Amino acid sequence: MSILKMKYTSRLILSLFLICTLLCGCGSMKNPDETRDTDQGEVIVTTADPNDKREVVTLGMIDAIPLVMREVNAFNETNEKYRIEVITHPSMEYEDYHTNRAMKVMTGRGEDLLYLGGDKRIKDYIEKGALVDLYPFIQRDLEEEDYFQEVLYAYSKGDGVYAVSPYFTMQPLWGRKEELGNGEISFEDLAGIMEKSQAVSLMGRDSMYTLWYLYSYFGMELTDRQQLKEGILLAEKYRYRPELSDTDNSKAYFGKDFLVLECCTDDPDTILSQEEAYGVLGETMQVVTGVPMKCAPYGISGASEKKEGAWEFIRFLLSEERQAERMNRNSYGFPILKKAFDERTEAAFGRIQNDPVYEVLRTPLNKERYMEIMGTWLRGSKPLEMGIDYDAWKIVSEEAEAYYSRQKPLDTVLDTIESRMRLYLSE
Repeated sequence: MSILKMKYTSRLILSLFLICTLLCGCGSMKNPDETRDTDQGEVIVTTADPNDKREVVTLGMIDAIPLVMREVNAFNETNEKYRIEVITHPSMEYEDYHTNRAMKVMTGRGEDLLYLGGDKRIKDYIEKGALVDLYPFIQRDLEEEDYFQEVLYAYSKGDGVYAVSPYFTMQPLWGRKEELGNGEISFEDLAGIMEKSQAVSLMGRDSMYTLWYLYSYFGMELTDRQQLKEGILLAEKYRYRPELSDTDNSKAYFGKDFLVLECCTDDPDTILSQEEAYGVLGETMQVVTGVPMKCAPYGISGASEKKEGAWEFIRFLLSEERQAERMNRNSYGFPILKKAFDERTEAAFGRIQNDPVYEVLRTPLNKERYMEIMGTWLRGSKPLEMGIDYDAWKIVSEEAEAYYSRQKPLDTVLDTIESRMRLYLSE
């Protein structure tokens, strides 16, 4: 293993830890002296001096995520009118928390601010009018052209914007141009491409994870019995093979063993690790279009009586000062403010030019090429949760698991899915 690969393997492990901390609600940052229990298993993790007369704006999330708490603390130290009080539910299971919160949001209860990172029901909240349209606030207080529009408006429907994320990452799939062509792969094309490439695995994941990608990324229809059957079989046939772990990665990926490589990128350094291992910046490589964009959005409850205070916190996260915090290499994700993004990119390439370890790259990293790739990703990107029906996916995933574990035959599984789906769609 090269020096660069070792260096970035450790960095990727750290990145994965941060992703899990951010999106799964792990890693509580609570000081016992600054927490107090309430009824219903809630825990308030911020307190104030009894003489603090500022208006309280509540922020709800499953646990006190360190990256979020850092922003809350910074806001509370500087804002003269409002104070954020974080309400968590650390004793609840992840799925139970989001199911319970969905009921509260839909019925106009719960916190003023909602941290929506990892919440696959955002689309439902928007469609049912449970979140405040933030576009009037954006028009009033922000210079829209200063931000990446694809991120600022990622959670839009019609003319409204219902959540905003202060940063983002990309989760693209890479492959060889000779297999992927222009990178536009539909579900209908996938079986033929796999057959032609003679790859033995689609993307190095187990059957259930691969099936999730067939739905969320490649467009498999959950209500089409034939497509769903083909997808379940495709995910099984091209699932991850443990023996591939023993092969050299640069040979295992791309057209020989795996058709595509899934990678997550949150700065140029992450791309470097992929470049050293797989040559992803080379002219023979192609990114699959429709890149999933990972965000950590915030929304405001439609029932909140503190909408201005809640927006004040979101605006704080989008400020030049807080966006500049993304210059810190310990901060997760790209800033959505273009100026901060450019400064972070300049700093990264400054390090590259002065670090001899980068000389081992199989393709010299070119800033223009990097920016070209980023532009391509942004143009076709979207948060996956904005294009899925999570409750429908839950039905499919629960029943498909019974087939993959050999508890039920496939036709029985498909019959059950059809029955449950009819009931769900009629509600």
